[in-house]
Amino acid sequence: MRFLARRCAAALIVALAFGAVATAASAMTLYTSEVLPDVQALIDEFQKEHPGTEVKVFRTGSGEIVAKLRAELEAHNPQADAVWIADPSFLEYLTGLGELRRIDIRAAGYPAAYSYQKGAYHEVRLIQNIIAVNTQQLGTAPRPTDWTDLIKPEYRNLVAMPDPNYSGGALATLGALAKRYGFDFFVKLKANGMRIERSNPLLLQKLAQGEYGIALMVDFNVRQEIGNGAPLQIVYPRGGTVLIPTPIGVVAQAKDAATAEAFVRFLLTRPAQTIFADRGYAPVAAGVSLPGAAAARALPLSAPSLSLADKADLLRRFNELFGLSE
Repeated sequence: MRFLARRCAAALIVALAFGAVATAASAMTLYTSEVLPDVQALIDEFQKEHPGTEVKVFRTGSGEIVAKLRAELEAHNPQADAVWIADPSFLEYLTGLGELRRIDIRAAGYPAAYSYQKGAYHEVRLIQNIIAVNTQQLGTAPRPTDWTDLIKPEYRNLVAMPDPNYSGGALATLGALAKRYGFDFFVKLKANGMRIERSNPLLLQKLAQGEYGIALMVDFNVRQEIGNGAPLQIVYPRGGTVLIPTPIGVVAQAKDAATAEAFVRFLLTRPAQTIFADRGYAPVAAGVSLPGAAAARALPLSAPSLSLADKADLLRRFNELFGLSE
């Protein structure tokens, strides 16, 4: 009996030791629609400052992340510790349900306006939708100068945009332009031959290859491709670019909330903001700027805050027009 007791005590000590090791090694899961190489660059830097921390990433479009997380929450088993997508209306919805943790961020030079719903989710860098053109494809044709130029006959069958069912940035642009010009603007774009691609990366690839001449898309990856030598140019429409909200929040039921909160705070540090700038994003914290004239561009055409019902109705009309499915 004494031998058995000693064996049990030893087993308990080993179990506790393994438990301590497991507890010490932190891990978090990030659901994001952001470009994976850019996210990985940030994670690599974060892990330098937090050795032993594991960050798992589930990356897809905003629409698919919304559907996945909603299903997990309905099953009372969310797998995400943090969610970073281009769909602020969903994060606002989660806040209303009490499903996001509020984080008090007081980083030096961080604008309070970028912290939403009393700290439930936060903007960590800025992107905007612009008009991108392939200079070789357009040749000597005049460049568009505003959104409304895209319905002109000279651009027939040259224009494309990402699918707003998949891309949060495309959904924000759909909402902003429909509010400014009416939904009939998209009816005219469709009549002028505008096509839909699934995502910004796929559209960028086809634009750079010359399959399209013009695209309504996010700016940062166009800057990246220009830096790689692609024959592309950014046009800042006279009517205003579309500010694309892409906030990040920590899930209330997070399994590793401490690491998730630390990651959000890290995104506002100088090293992280420098990574954003180097990859074509406009930083939000003081002391880091986006190289070139684009850093000072005004953003007058902000995407409207759409309720879930309004978003569903807008997507329904868009899908019927272009023959898409959600």
